[in-house]
Amino acid sequence: MEELCVKLCEVGALKFGNFKMKVGVNSPVYFDLRIITSYPKLMEELSEIVQKHTQKLGIDCKVICGVPYTALPIATLVSVKSNIPMLVRRKEPKKYGTMKIVEGVYSEGDTCLIVEDVVTSGGSILETAADLRKDGLIVSDVVVIIDREQGGEHNLNKNGIKMHSIFTLSKILEVLLQKGKLDNATVENIKKYIEENQIFPDGKHMPKVPSFNRLTMKYKDRISLASCEASRKLLALMDKKMTNLCVAVDVTSSSELLKIVDLVGPFVCLIKTHYDAVVDWSEYVESSIKEAAIKHNFLIMEDRKFGDIGNTVKLQSKKVFSWASFITMHSVAGSSALQGAQEALQSVPNGGAIVLVSQLSSKDNLITNHYTKATTDLGTDYKEIVAGFVCQDHSTFSDPGFLQFTPGVASKSGGDSLGQQYSTPEEAVFNKGADIVIVGRAICQSSDPSVIKNIILN
Repeated sequence: MEELCVKLCEVGALKFGNFKMKVGVNSPVYFDLRIITSYPKLMEELSEIVQKHTQKLGIDCKVICGVPYTALPIATLVSVKSNIPMLVRRKEPKKYGTMKIVEGVYSEGDTCLIVEDVVTSGGSILETAADLRKDGLIVSDVVVIIDREQGGEHNLNKNGIKMHSIFTLSKILEVLLQKGKLDNATVENIKKYIEENQIFPDGKHMPKVPSFNRLTMKYKDRISLASCEASRKLLALMDKKMTNLCVAVDVTSSSELLKIVDLVGPFVCLIKTHYDAVVDWSEYVESSIKEAAIKHNFLIMEDRKFGDIGNTVKLQSKKVFSWASFITMHSVAGSSALQGAQEALQSVPNGGAIVLVSQLSSKDNLITNHYTKATTDLGTDYKEIVAGFVCQDHSTFSDPGFLQFTPGVASKSGGDSLGQQYSTPEEAVFNKGADIVIVGRAICQSSDPSVIKNIILN
């Protein structure tokens, strides 16, 4: 075990310096076990230790599931060595075929052992467990390679999952200090970091991003966890009106827009507009939609998708925030665009927030996983003005103070001739993790009132 610690350090799987973590805090230590896939013998040795550890614990399981993505190679080798079937949990369901999020052969009531590489808050394990449990699997144990000792075990226990770790951070530090791989100053710095960054829901120290599972929390319980005032307002409204429906009123005439807004206003938490598509947009339209928002108690989001330099975004934002509470923005321009929006908000009496686009619902779009993660990180840096993210995958972020806005929702799955991909309201909420379901043409272009009624009721 000590030799393995040294090997992991030597190949760069254990890194020491200053790193930004998924839970939002900077850390003096980072475990990058993805790198072991380039060292087959080391990966085999580590998977053998995981397998023997599981056998020693006497855990009886019918299937194994690795948390995507780093733990998948280890879980695969453990499955092969132990002859226990493996399941694959997708980050998001396929948009064709079975559209399942959990792949593999299993039966309702089967016990599933989760395998994970590193645990900080336990959030990724809880997300995986939630999907497995939705399919009727029993999840009560997880074997992890490294426990960072920051509260993950506590959080998992509260959710009925017992954690079994092979290495702890304190043990790794002890070994590397003895072997001359670390000095006393580095070790003491990391120990202080662990002590000051415990991620317990009821603990003394809270990280920047709470470790609560937003997928199982009520809207009202998330209000106090939102750093953005507009997010708090929207969560409170969703709780009061008991709706998470946003109607995208993508029409070209102001009369049609205002007619639809008045029709659906009582049932929605949010109205989404594209004001540049309305040929006769005017200040009268702005004031009318604001009056409707007050009358029916909903908020307005302009889907402008800003993506310019900071000064341009500042000028654009100031204009739109005069009548809308939320504006969508691409993160392609980086932090300067958000700085521009932040400066604009300083002169807006009623405030507002940015919703960052981290994923799109269109087929063959060019957004990569790296871009999505960078967008989430950027939102975390500006969480006072970022309400959440337009995305299709609940695993892109876990902070319950952010909201997930999921477009491309209709009464039936499928797509249109221009690449738009649709999912049903049930798929959007239960598979994708949407907080806010955005429905457009399924309502606005329907001549059948029952379509509107059914989507609203769903």
